[in-house]
Amino acid sequence: MQILAFILIGGIWAAFLLPSFFESRRKAPISTTRNFAKSTALLASVSSAAGQETISRRRTLSRRRNLLIALVLAAAISLAVAVVQGSTTWLFVTLAFDAAIAGYIAYLVYLRQQRAMTPRTVPMPQSEPVVAEEPQRHTVRVVNG
Repeated sequence: MQILAFILIGGIWAAFLLPSFFESRRKAPISTTRNFAKSTALLASVSSAAGQETISRRRTLSRRRNLLIALVLAAAISLAVAVVQGSTTWLFVTLAFDAAIAGYIAYLVYLRQQRAMTPRTVPMPQSEPVVAEEPQRHTVRVVNG
Protein backbone atom coordinates (compact mmCIF):
# COMPACT_ATOMS: atom_id res chain seq x y z
CA MET A 1 0.00 0.00 0.00
CA GLN A 2 2.85 2.38 0.79
CA ILE A 3 4.43 1.69 -2.60
CA LEU A 4 1.16 2.51 -4.33
CA ALA A 5 0.89 5.80 -2.41
CA PHE A 6 4.51 6.62 -3.26
CA ILE A 7 3.91 5.95 -6.97
CA LEU A 8 0.72 8.07 -6.85
CA ILE A 9 2.53 11.00 -5.23
CA GLY A 10 5.43 10.64 -7.68
CA GLY A 11 2.95 10.65 -10.59
CA ILE A 12 1.28 13.82 -9.32
CA TRP A 13 4.65 15.53 -8.92
CA ALA A 14 5.67 14.44 -12.41
CA ALA A 15 2.40 15.76 -13.85
CA PHE A 16 3.15 19.20 -12.42
CA LEU A 17 6.92 19.37 -12.91
CA LEU A 18 7.58 17.68 -16.26
CA PRO A 19 5.59 20.09 -18.47
CA SER A 20 7.51 23.07 -17.11
CA PHE A 21 10.79 21.17 -17.58
CA PHE A 22 10.04 20.42 -21.23
CA GLU A 23 8.79 23.96 -21.81
CA SER A 24 12.06 25.38 -20.54
CA ARG A 25 13.93 23.00 -22.86
CA ARG A 26 11.99 24.37 -25.85
CA LYS A 27 13.23 27.86 -25.05
CA ALA A 28 16.85 26.74 -24.81
CA PRO A 29 19.41 28.54 -27.00
CA ILE A 30 19.73 25.58 -29.39
CA SER A 31 16.02 25.64 -30.21
CA THR A 32 16.15 29.40 -30.58
CA THR A 33 19.00 28.97 -33.05
CA ARG A 34 16.97 26.39 -34.97
CA ASN A 35 13.98 28.72 -35.06
CA PHE A 36 16.19 31.50 -36.39
CA ALA A 37 17.60 29.20 -39.07
CA LYS A 38 14.08 28.17 -40.10
CA SER A 39 12.87 31.75 -40.33
CA THR A 40 16.00 32.76 -42.26
CA ALA A 41 15.45 29.92 -44.70
CA LEU A 42 11.84 31.00 -45.10
CA LEU A 43 12.90 34.58 -45.81
CA ALA A 44 15.53 33.37 -48.28
CA SER A 45 12.95 31.33 -50.15
CA VAL A 46 10.77 34.41 -50.52
CA SER A 47 13.61 36.60 -51.73
CA SER A 48 13.14 38.66 -54.82
CA ALA A 49 15.42 36.55 -57.04
CA ALA A 50 14.35 36.16 -60.63
CA GLY A 51 12.24 33.08 -61.26
CA GLN A 52 14.18 32.01 -64.35
CA GLU A 53 17.46 32.24 -62.45
CA THR A 54 16.08 30.06 -59.66
CA ILE A 55 14.82 27.43 -62.09
CA SER A 56 18.15 27.40 -63.90
CA ARG A 57 20.02 27.00 -60.60
CA ARG A 58 17.82 24.06 -59.56
CA ARG A 59 18.37 22.33 -62.90
CA THR A 60 22.12 22.79 -62.59
CA LEU A 61 22.13 21.37 -59.06
CA SER A 62 20.01 18.43 -60.21
CA ARG A 63 22.40 17.66 -63.08
CA ARG A 64 25.40 17.82 -60.75
CA ARG A 65 23.72 15.55 -58.21
CA ASN A 66 22.79 13.03 -60.92
CA LEU A 67 26.35 12.99 -62.27
CA LEU A 68 27.79 12.40 -58.80
CA ILE A 69 25.33 9.55 -58.19
CA ALA A 70 26.21 8.01 -61.56
CA LEU A 71 29.94 8.17 -60.76
CA VAL A 72 29.43 6.55 -57.35
CA LEU A 73 27.25 3.79 -58.84
CA ALA A 74 29.78 3.14 -61.60
CA ALA A 75 32.57 2.89 -59.04
CA ALA A 76 30.54 0.50 -56.86
CA ILE A 77 29.58 -1.70 -59.83
CA SER A 78 33.13 -1.84 -61.16
CA LEU A 79 34.38 -2.74 -57.67
CA ALA A 80 31.81 -5.53 -57.42
CA VAL A 81 32.86 -6.87 -60.83
CA ALA A 82 36.54 -6.66 -59.80
CA VAL A 83 35.87 -8.63 -56.62
CA VAL A 84 33.70 -11.27 -58.31
CA GLN A 85 36.05 -11.84 -61.23
CA GLY A 86 39.26 -11.22 -59.33
CA SER A 87 40.39 -8.94 -62.15
CA THR A 88 43.06 -6.31 -61.68
CA THR A 89 41.84 -4.54 -64.83
CA TRP A 90 38.46 -3.89 -63.23
CA LEU A 91 40.26 -2.79 -60.09
CA PHE A 92 42.08 -0.14 -62.13
CA VAL A 93 38.73 0.89 -63.65
CA THR A 94 37.39 1.28 -60.11
CA LEU A 95 40.39 3.41 -59.17
CA ALA A 96 39.78 5.57 -62.26
CA PHE A 97 36.17 6.10 -61.20
CA ASP A 98 37.35 6.94 -57.67
CA ALA A 99 39.78 9.51 -59.08
CA ALA A 100 36.97 10.96 -61.21
CA ILE A 101 34.76 11.24 -58.10
CA ALA A 102 37.54 12.97 -56.16
CA GLY A 103 38.18 15.39 -59.01
CA TYR A 104 34.49 16.16 -59.45
CA ILE A 105 34.03 16.81 -55.73
CA ALA A 106 37.07 19.11 -55.77
CA TYR A 107 35.55 20.95 -58.74
CA LEU A 108 32.21 21.33 -56.91
CA VAL A 109 33.98 22.69 -53.82
CA TYR A 110 35.87 25.15 -56.03
CA LEU A 111 32.58 26.31 -57.61
CA ARG A 112 30.97 26.73 -54.18
CA GLN A 113 33.90 28.84 -52.98
CA GLN A 114 33.72 31.01 -56.10
CA ARG A 115 29.98 31.48 -55.62
CA ALA A 116 30.51 32.43 -51.97
CA MET A 117 33.14 35.01 -52.92
CA THR A 118 31.00 36.79 -55.50
CA PRO A 119 28.76 39.41 -53.92
CA ARG A 120 25.07 38.81 -54.34
CA THR A 121 23.18 41.84 -55.46
CA VAL A 122 19.53 42.29 -56.08
CA PRO A 123 18.74 44.84 -58.76
CA MET A 124 16.69 47.72 -57.48
CA PRO A 125 13.64 48.65 -59.49
CA GLN A 126 14.10 51.84 -61.45
CA SER A 127 11.96 54.65 -60.20
CA GLU A 128 10.96 57.73 -62.05
CA PRO A 129 13.34 60.63 -61.55
CA VAL A 130 12.22 63.06 -58.92
CA VAL A 131 11.78 66.58 -60.21
CA ALA A 132 13.08 69.11 -57.75
CA GLU A 133 10.36 71.45 -56.67
CA GLU A 134 10.91 74.96 -55.53
CA PRO A 135 11.83 74.80 -51.87
CA GLN A 136 9.24 76.14 -49.51
CA ARG A 137 10.31 79.05 -47.44
CA HIS A 138 9.67 78.72 -43.79
CA THR A 139 9.57 81.70 -41.57
CA VAL A 140 10.26 81.55 -37.91
CA ARG A 141 8.97 84.21 -35.60
CA VAL A 142 10.89 84.61 -32.41
CA VAL A 143 8.99 86.05 -29.53
CA ASN A 144 11.17 87.60 -26.92
CA GLY A 145 9.31 88.23 -23.84
